[in-house]
Amino acid sequence: MDQSNEQVGSASESASFESKPMSMLATLAICSGGWLVPGLGHILIGRWLRGVIFAACVLVMFALGLAMHGKLYDLEFDQPLHLFAFIANIGAGAAYWIAERLGFGLGTMTWPSYDYGTTFLWVCGLLNYLIVLDAFDIAQGRKP
Repeated sequence: MDQSNEQVGSASESASFESKPMSMLATLAICSGGWLVPGLGHILIGRWLRGVIFAACVLVMFALGLAMHGKLYDLEFDQPLHLFAFIANIGAGAAYWIAERLGFGLGTMTWPSYDYGTTFLWVCGLLNYLIVLDAFDIAQGRKP
């Protein structure tokens, strides 16, 4: 009996968190900001804690990948399969472009943690894509 009361209480609480969908232009601006600066999309929506946690996760993972001498991939037409690694890397947003311009992420294949570092750099970009999709769903009112 207590369990059914808890379910009704949680359903009414989740209904109070529903928000009206934002315009598509505002949603795209939020998603663009969230891609360039990880977590910014959630901060702009008003989810401060979630945005800060997401930013910390992506940026710390990016820094660890660079510290482990991982490689940041460029757009190379000679190696067509490197396109997938490039897409994963640019998911980190402005951090990718800044690190590339400063000469970080060249990758040292003889370094023991090279593979781990490269994988960290891929995963942080892919994680940021998922974070942007989460911000999109929240902005469109699909997710509380």
